[in-house]
Amino acid sequence: MPGTARENCHSMPNHPTSNPTDAARNSGMNFPVSAAPGRTGHTVLVLGGYGAVGGAIVRALLLHSDCAILVAGRSLERARAFARPLGPRVEAVELEAGGSLVSAGLLPSVDVLVNCVEEASARFAAQCLAAGVHYVDISATASVLHNIHCLWGSAGEVRSSAILSVGVAPGLTNLLTRWALDRLGPLRHADISVVLGAGEVHGQAAIRWTLENLGRDFTVLTAAGRKVVRAFGESRIGQFGAPYGRRRTYRFDFSDQHTVPRTLAVDSAATWLCFDSRLVTQAFACMARLGPTRLLRVAGLAKALAWAADRFPLGSARFLVQVDATSHADQHASYAVHGDGEAFSTALVAAYVTARLLARSIPPGVHHIEEVIGLEELLKAYPQHLRLATIEAQRAA
Repeated sequence: MPGTARENCHSMPNHPTSNPTDAARNSGMNFPVSAAPGRTGHTVLVLGGYGAVGGAIVRALLLHSDCAILVAGRSLERARAFARPLGPRVEAVELEAGGSLVSAGLLPSVDVLVNCVEEASARFAAQCLAAGVHYVDISATASVLHNIHCLWGSAGEVRSSAILSVGVAPGLTNLLTRWALDRLGPLRHADISVVLGAGEVHGQAAIRWTLENLGRDFTVLTAAGRKVVRAFGESRIGQFGAPYGRRRTYRFDFSDQHTVPRTLAVDSAATWLCFDSRLVTQAFACMARLGPTRLLRVAGLAKALAWAADRFPLGSARFLVQVDATSHADQHASYAVHGDGEAFSTALVAAYVTARLLARSIPPGVHHIEEVIGLEELLKAYPQHLRLATIEAQRAA
């Protein structure tokens, strides 16, 4: 496995997150007994734990671990309302400084902090670093992960671990790129495609993040060097397995395309996004061109889209991530993972990472997920929810 990625901390990459279903109770999560959280009184703090993704993480930990779970966010009342029906293992706690700091008196009782609140990631990470608390971040923004990596990586000897790129994209996409590398050898290029279900009720934070990045310029690494591109500007035709088939996908600034060139020594990478509904994909492409997010309040638009998706779903709740990889030996292959809900699957990945941290099976320091966990672990842990497919494989004559 490649060594820990070294970040260039003097230059920052350009900028570019539904509760689980009842099926969670029969998810078949195969946490090894030695890796099951909470068997010696562990405590996990989930920041943003009453949101769409955070709430899914809380429920995954509640159903498949014995740990105590603390829920916090900007609103103590919302945290209490969420925690109250979940039983005595889940407790709401208050943050300080308007929701941007964990109480210094609380941290010594916490083993792992799972952060679903991107805006204050650097402060939460710094607190965990100083207190020796494990840190898990589900952010998809390259600059956020870059800053945390630099903070943790420049600290010298550390007592705990920070795991970045945890979720679907980034997360499963990073692991799938690693899967391709392990089978093809060193990669010249990786096209990472993300097909999201337009029928999933995404949280307002996730929709707002997507809207804020529409039409935004960012820099990617190409075979010819660094290139400035625009989110939902350039498109690419992707060929996916059933039920998706042939789809037009658009560039988007997920952090995985910035990370895997460093962690996996991929020469170049690009991430492309579409929805299972062609209508929704084209609507986002039109918004990127016309720029309504520049004229309307993004928060209000995100709220309206979340309301509409809940009442008038235009697609399914399933997703697909696919890596089309080309090796230095000119070997080509496409690998895909199908899943049941982006928020739910992010929760599964975060819960598994948390279990590994509580089992002390990840070394101290800062790591992106593909450096310390293999895709095969997650496929084995969640066989009913994550499914691998090899779309095509071609080897040079």
